[in-house]
Amino acid sequence: MTRRVLLIGTGPLPGDDPEQLGFPQLRTEHFRQQLDSRYELQLVLLQDEELPVAAGVEAVKPSSAGWLERIRALREDFEPDVVVSAAPYEPARAAALTVGEEPLFVDVPGDPFAEAQAKAAHTGEDDHSVHMRAAWLPALSRGDAFGVIGPSQRSALLGQLGLLGRLTGASPELERVHVMPAAFDFGPLPRGAARTWEARCPRFVVALSGGYNTWLDADTLLEGLLLAMRQCPALHVVSTGGAIPGHHSATYEAFRAQAMASPFGHRFTFHGWVPHSVLPRLLSSAHVGVTLDRPGIEAQLGTRTRLLFFAHQGLTLLSTAQCDLARELSGLRMLQPVGMTDPQSLCDGLIGLWEEGSDGSAARRAAQYLESRVAPRLALAGMLDFVERPFRARVAPDREAELAGELARVKEELANVYSTPAWKVTAGTRRVWDRFRK
Repeated sequence: MTRRVLLIGTGPLPGDDPEQLGFPQLRTEHFRQQLDSRYELQLVLLQDEELPVAAGVEAVKPSSAGWLERIRALREDFEPDVVVSAAPYEPARAAALTVGEEPLFVDVPGDPFAEAQAKAAHTGEDDHSVHMRAAWLPALSRGDAFGVIGPSQRSALLGQLGLLGRLTGASPELERVHVMPAAFDFGPLPRGAARTWEARCPRFVVALSGGYNTWLDADTLLEGLLLAMRQCPALHVVSTGGAIPGHHSATYEAFRAQAMASPFGHRFTFHGWVPHSVLPRLLSSAHVGVTLDRPGIEAQLGTRTRLLFFAHQGLTLLSTAQCDLARELSGLRMLQPVGMTDPQSLCDGLIGLWEEGSDGSAARRAAQYLESRVAPRLALAGMLDFVERPFRARVAPDREAELAGELARVKEELANVYSTPAWKVTAGTRRVWDRFRK
């Protein structure tokens, strides 16, 4: 009998060619591909966009009234053998709050508390960890097995599970935390040929891509690019992606404003978020892909999907080497490392590449290596192993996790109340009365 799998992830998927496509959607698509080819799959996509979906797919708005109840009803109707979440934050929370007695696999691709630290460094607020704890506690307390983005994060998550009492009582033979790197696959996008250029070529293009998030070191990036532009009249920059709606916009806005106000503003091109299918054309003239990390724990526990994307498009890689992926590629001489918070190091690296030229061999080796190491079927092997041999782990009693789940349910019930016609009439009457009293 074919196993039935309920997958909860983030949409819209690459096949819909949305204007903003990031890691969560790519991660969900990779999970979908691997599960759909093996099992009977019911896919739930958490997304705000109103887009048509294929058969066997349900789109749910996390901001809508009754969204958790709708997922719960879908699960009860489908009667899955296993429930799986893909991509960070909302899918994991939704899966944990709607699962029944089925085995549950929770994807935790990136440490949420390291990300909270990075955001706090920008905002000056210290409550981001509290929010992350409330959001993730139900999933960490209920999940039977987990996926993480790299070996460094595996150690961190094991510590978090131990603190919650989730390690004791579990059979030591069962693998609870699987390393599942970001996959080297970008949906329908064609692979780009390895870029070559002659020494001191007349036009040398640097690509920046993806979200300008709280762990991107935009200050060092801009200073290093401007230093290089003073020495290299051929250097231009093309940027795709930008601010992250609902999460963080300050880094992109400041970087773009300062770049355009600089003496070299005419050498920067900002495309913003564009449909996925357009990216190869916009980056077709680029030679080098660059990303720099800010100091912090996220840089050590996370990953950099944009490095995979640059390699997929045939670009030479220039980056800080903090995360597992960047350190691995740097050690294999497939990535040129840049010093952290060191704009001169970025400048020197770019000038060196421009002056030396390239036959594309490093870019070719990087793409071949990543294809052999982290193609989707290899990257997601841990999740597939759990679905094939699912188990239930003992759930440690945790009153805080119970309260976090109860708070989510109360918020959902309030959203249901606020959406009723009676509440809208009452609220409107109250506003009129308040204005009359003034």
